[in-house]
This record gives sequence, structure tokens and C-alpha cells, in this order.
Amino acid sequence: MTQRCLGPAIQARIAYWMIALSAIVCALTILSEAQAQTWPARTVRIVSPYAPGGTNDVTARIVAERLQVRLGQNVIVENKPGANTNLASEFVARSTADGYTLYWVAAPFTVNPALFTQVPYDALRDFSPIVQTVILPLLLTVPAQSPAKTLAEYLSLVRTQPDLATVCSPGNGSGPHLAIEQLAGLTGAPLVHVPYKGDAPAMNDLLGARIGACMNAFGTPLPHVKSARLRALGVVARERMPQLPEVATFAQLGYAGVDAYAWFGLVAPAGTPSLILERLNQDVNSVLKSNDVQERFASLGAIAVGGSAIEFERYLRNDLEKWARIVKQRHIKPD
Repeated sequence: MTQRCLGPAIQARIAYWMIALSAIVCALTILSEAQAQTWPARTVRIVSPYAPGGTNDVTARIVAERLQVRLGQNVIVENKPGANTNLASEFVARSTADGYTLYWVAAPFTVNPALFTQVPYDALRDFSPIVQTVILPLLLTVPAQSPAKTLAEYLSLVRTQPDLATVCSPGNGSGPHLAIEQLAGLTGAPLVHVPYKGDAPAMNDLLGARIGACMNAFGTPLPHVKSARLRALGVVARERMPQLPEVATFAQLGYAGVDAYAWFGLVAPAGTPSLILERLNQDVNSVLKSNDVQERFASLGAIAVGGSAIEFERYLRNDLEKWARIVKQRHIKPD
């Protein structure tokens, strides 16, 4: 129906409501910009999708501690583990876009859409990227009492000792989970993935020898390897890690196809004012460049990233496409 088919009264009413709607949108925009100018006026929370004690939680707290100095307000980390990080993702996606709820997002964020039939969020539509914060090499470890002294021995033993074939990770769709799937695919070893709600609970069972092996972000098992409670069989990294120079990379051991990593980044609910996003990007980049943060990260085997929001968005898009392809090709299923 064209406007000519409408009576003068209806045309006037439509015009009135269009003007009113424009005025409301304008007022909301002005209000949002005014609030952004005074942000932050209260505590900012960063949601971690894993249980306390794991690398995601620890790195988030390191940055939060320094960020609150720059913002002049408390910055706290709130743990919301569960549903393979989907619980935290949905919570943040539905939070008010005012800069007071942020998300220390992890690798499953871009894997879950391929791994599960339905996820309660759209990684690109429901969030505003701020900055990629951390990349972490991975470490495959076994209990100190394990008969496997090398990766080759472990892959041989799991074929005859099923109890050794259970391999834990911090969760479905995590970088460690995907590295386990890649190793199983390359070797044909009957590895059984066992997902946990974060690194810390996985470590507890591995240290108690209740599971055969575990793939984790490098820093989580590192102190236990140093104390000889765990044995490292290989590291997923471009080169050997200076903290454990005696441990070969998977590529050096003949498995260059194992190339999944753990990574973290900071995002906000979609619609968060651009002024807030820009300030957060600048402040977090400054925090990541500080010597003390880089030293703390190095002690965990973590590598600070930083960069622009556009670069992080590009990374997210590429990762979504990459894992959609790999999950389909290798028929990876959630356990």
C-alpha cells in the first residue's frame, strides 16, 4: 500500500509517530553518550567462564588488578562455569550494554557454534570485541607414576591399557580438547576425551592419578611438572618453552598437525557505547604492555597479545570459519 492510498489523518498520525520515534532514539543516544562520558562510576565485573584457579581465571585477575588502577574503580572477576562456557556467554550476551559487565572469553566461544546444534548466543552479533588478551601453548602431562615416559610410549600403551587412554581437558570445545582430537586423528590412538569445568578440577583428578593424561594451558600443570608430581610429554607451541626447555614440541615429535591453542580475549555485550569500548581497548593494551604483567604471564606460560578491536574481530571471524570446517571434517562431537 502506497502513502497515496492512506487518508490525511492516517498520514499525519504516521508522521507524528515517526517524529516521536526519532526523538526517542536521539534522546537515548544522548543519554548513552552522557553515561559513557562518566563511565565508570561503579564496580566493573569481568565474567570468567571457568572455575576459579585455572589459567582463564588467573590471567583475568592479573589484568583486572591493574585495570582498576587505570579506571579508578573496582574491577572484579566473577566465575560462571558450566555448559561448556555457554552459561557465561549467554549471561553476558543478555547483560546490560553499559560497560559494567565484560567477558574474559575463551576458545570455546568460537568452537561451540560448530560443536553444538544450538548455542544461546551469536559470537559476532551479540558481542562487541575489545581486545585479544592472551595466547597459551598447551602441555600434555601424565601423573608421575604413569608408566609412560615419552609421548611415543604413551600412544603405544593406550592401545592395550584403556585406563591410560582417558585424557582430560578444561571443557568441550576448548583448545586442549581440540588438540586431543587432533592427536587422536593423526595417530589413530583410542584416546577418550574427558571434559571438566575448568583447568583446576581437571588437575585435581590428574594429580590423583584418576585419569590417564591431561591437555591443559601450559601454566596450569607447570608447577606440578617442576615439582615432579606430573610428567610432561609434549608442548603445543611454535618452539620449546623456556620454562621447560627439555620438553619437545609436538611438531618436533612428528605431530605438526596438533596446532590448537588456548586463547582469551575481552568482549562486551553488543551495543556497549563506543567511547567505553575504545577506552577499554587503550587501557587493557597498556596493562598488557606493562613489564609486571608480562612477567606474571610468562610465569604461567602465557603470551600477551593486545591490538585493536578490529584485529580481534577478524581473529574471531577466522576462528569461527576454521573450527566449523575442522569439526565437520573430523566429525568431532561433544562428549
